[in-house]
Amino acid sequence: MRCKLGAVLLCAALLACGNQAYGAVADYKTITEKAEKEDRTLQTFETDDGSGGTVKVAACEETVYVTAKTAGIFPTPSEAETPAASLALGDEVQRTGVCDNGWSKVSFQKDGSTINGYIQNQMLSEDIQIQPVNDEVEVKTDSSILDYPGRKDGEVVGEVLELDEVKRTGTVNGVWSRIEFLDADGAAQTGYIPTSVLDLPETVQTASIDEELNAGTLHKSSGEGVFADAIEAGGTVTEENGVQIGTPVAASSDANLKSLGTFRITHYCPCSICCGPWANGITSTGVTATTNHTIAVDPSQIPYGSQVVINGQVYVAEDCGGAIKTNCIDIYVASHAEGEAKGVYYTEVYLIQ
Repeated sequence: MRCKLGAVLLCAALLACGNQAYGAVADYKTITEKAEKEDRTLQTFETDDGSGGTVKVAACEETVYVTAKTAGIFPTPSEAETPAASLALGDEVQRTGVCDNGWSKVSFQKDGSTINGYIQNQMLSEDIQIQPVNDEVEVKTDSSILDYPGRKDGEVVGEVLELDEVKRTGTVNGVWSRIEFLDADGAAQTGYIPTSVLDLPETVQTASIDEELNAGTLHKSSGEGVFADAIEAGGTVTEENGVQIGTPVAASSDANLKSLGTFRITHYCPCSICCGPWANGITSTGVTATTNHTIAVDPSQIPYGSQVVINGQVYVAEDCGGAIKTNCIDIYVASHAEGEAKGVYYTEVYLIQ
């Protein structure tokens, strides 16, 4: 197969949000309340939180799967210490406990040894993330290869070209295919491309653009989070097909604006193509994404909660992504078709001071 390598960004200190995808494992409250309702005795204990305090842990036993691009396994249920190990999307772990601070105790096998540690709940799911396949198929349309199956978090690591023969090793929701490819140095790598760019037998079902919104699992949310107050930028919010729809808010004529320069503007929605295998519409700040309101930014350039003006409309920085770098903004929209229609453009962006 022919493959030309794109810009590979190997950063030792990735933004935490660039590695996050929100899962669906039950939290401490859910597990303890269920045990109480069923009149079951639940084993609980306390453990060090890594910062001199303690957290409560309820015992549980289930197989779960990593949903994040990479997920650190820490000695304590916090990021206060250096990770003892790192897992990747699709890795299987045994969940043995759930903490009351949003972490889970897990164990897994590595190089013949059992490793125990703690991982954030939001990086886990009860659902298998990658369905294994083993075939060789032809590429029918040129496509970028990403290091994660989601345009918002996935970074370009290569490219497949029309008529290439690629080896598939897995699928994600039928929307993404995991493939093996050779980089510019001839080294074997793993990446993800949309299944729709592959010439598959007619018996193989793949998701169409119209179906991609439902390819992930959408969950309702109260919208509560550390930046929930940012909704006060104005406007009203309704819900359609599980997506929060906000009304456009125009910048005030007397607003104090500071130019941030020219930005590359893209668009994303809560589907698996945009947000990965566990697309649920929840942003990295904990609030539910809202159209005409939420944007994904590089928080080192535009802090969370900042209100910015793009083409006269006010948006709030509530999300981020591994692919959102300096002078890039991803605007949240209601559907994949809408995002494709609005495309990519460059414009000056202003910060409301």
